[in-house]
Amino acid sequence: MSVRIAWGVTGAGDYMSETVALMEKIAEKYNLEVHVYLSKEAEVVLKFYKLLDEVKERFPKVSVEKGPNAPFLSGKLQSGKYKLFLIAPATANTVAKIALCIADSLITNSAAQAMKVDVPVYIFPVDQKEGEVKTKLPDGRDLTIRIRKEDVENVEMLRRMQGITVLSRVEEIEEVVKRIC
Repeated sequence: MSVRIAWGVTGAGDYMSETVALMEKIAEKYNLEVHVYLSKEAEVVLKFYKLLDEVKERFPKVSVEKGPNAPFLSGKLQSGKYKLFLIAPATANTVAKIALCIADSLITNSAAQAMKVDVPVYIFPVDQKEGEVKTKLPDGRDLTIRIRKEDVENVEMLRRMQGITVLSRVEEIEEVVKRIC
């Protein structure tokens, strides 16, 4: 029997392509059952990057947020259906909400509920270091974005929260999966 995890995807364009590629690689390599939960904006960004159809074809369960408890991911996390909750990529908005204990979306509510029952939560925030970074647009062109001090401070708040592990690099997701398989 394969290990089952819940993978929350938020609307970050930065690292979206790398995250989807890694998601596919580790699901196959480790016989991992990945159930994908998309924020409303993740669905928009995946369409923009022309990755939504690929995700829906590759994974047996892909659900899109209808509200903070719909689909009922928090109940599945609390009842032990998933070994862990992974959020990658995580937008600055999602990070800020979790850091400030705001649970008003599918991803933030599910993270809060998972922590209450000691289900490990792993988060890969895209905005971890202040300054300018280059990312790729869907057409391959570079886009320079500026990471704000406030966004980095929110990531540091997450690092101090019990029940959350912040991943510094997208590749660390595979290390987490290796440990649980």
